[in-house]
Amino acid sequence: LNYLTFADKPESDRPDLASLPVELSTGVLGYLNFERPDYTQENRVHTSLQRLANSIAIVLDNQEMFSSVKASQSRFNALLESMTEGVVLIGKTGSLLYANKTARGILSISPEASIAKVESYIEERFRKVYLADGQNNQQDFFAGPRRYVSKVDSDFFIEASGFLVPEFHGYVGPRMGLLLRDISEEVSMERMKRNLISVVAHELKTPVTTLRLQSETLQRQIRSGKLSDSQQLLSEMLEESSRLQNLICDWLDVSRLEAGSLVIKPKVQTVTGILNKAMKSVHLHFPQLEVSIKVEPEAECVLADKDRMTQVFVNILENAARYNDKVKPVCSVRSEKIDDSVVISFSDNGIGVSEQHLSKIFDSFYQVDMGSGRKVGGTGLGLAICRGIMAAHGGKIWAEQNPVGGTIFRISLSL
Repeated sequence: LNYLTFADKPESDRPDLASLPVELSTGVLGYLNFERPDYTQENRVHTSLQRLANSIAIVLDNQEMFSSVKASQSRFNALLESMTEGVVLIGKTGSLLYANKTARGILSISPEASIAKVESYIEERFRKVYLADGQNNQQDFFAGPRRYVSKVDSDFFIEASGFLVPEFHGYVGPRMGLLLRDISEEVSMERMKRNLISVVAHELKTPVTTLRLQSETLQRQIRSGKLSDSQQLLSEMLEESSRLQNLICDWLDVSRLEAGSLVIKPKVQTVTGILNKAMKSVHLHFPQLEVSIKVEPEAECVLADKDRMTQVFVNILENAARYNDKVKPVCSVRSEKIDDSVVISFSDNGIGVSEQHLSKIFDSFYQVDMGSGRKVGGTGLGLAICRGIMAAHGGKIWAEQNPVGGTIFRISLSL
């Protein structure tokens, strides 16, 4: 043939050309336009062109199917890679076939890594956590959900749940998969809820018990007419009631911080004035605390809410005295101008805080020693409230290890 083309429509303007549809059961895909053969070749040409049309139809259909599959696979991969849960596909021998971005992050797997045994890989890096409710299957690795804790970071927890993939493209037969979740925050909340009961009971028990005993003693004295110690008892009862009030105020402050409703009234204040007010309050309970102050002239004035900033200073100074096993607890305070901020540092000679706890001591209810028999009391709210107050001022607070022992708390306020 001298002329043969494939077009979207038949050629109707030229009488010397004929057309043959290229079609499938779904419809016409186009037309073969060709030179009309003479009558001696007509049957043979039409048979050959029909075979060609059928082949073209199959090629076009395959091309459309391939494009559709490729687009679907791209969407599927994009979906898996954007998931917040980790997805792992495991081969029949236990090898890693696929892991999405989240799973690679949870398990610290590089994209090109080859893992022969996923189960062994996980158990080398994580330890099983057996739940108290007895829902633990120690035999089947894929039974779930199961919890694991990192052998390197005791605060990193994951949850693994097994699932079956009946068919996976490119593989014959079913495959097993794992759904991984980072549950560190959930576990932390669970711990906090459990510890909160212990902390609240421990902190409320002492003042409530003391008030009851003092009330009973005062009642007996009134009945007997001997009121020699009544003034002291009343003073002690007032002190214990103040302690209860402070606990309640701390919990209310935390509620306000979480609700974003903490109100501050900043005015120009002197750092020395706030420190003197804070020291006066702290020395009522910790007269042994020795405080030295050094305030640079350009770092004397700050824009702050005096009462709230005093609350921050009191909490830091009380911690310097409370968490201290020295005969003479000491806290050195220095206020200096750094760039466009006033940085106030509190360096104590206390027992210090380990590196792993430094970033967590500002969390609500978090305490390094959470046991009910801990040596030092407290709700674990003081530093959380301090962080919230500093955030309301547009500043920040952080802690560092003191090279000579103890802890350094620093607060920063913009000028």
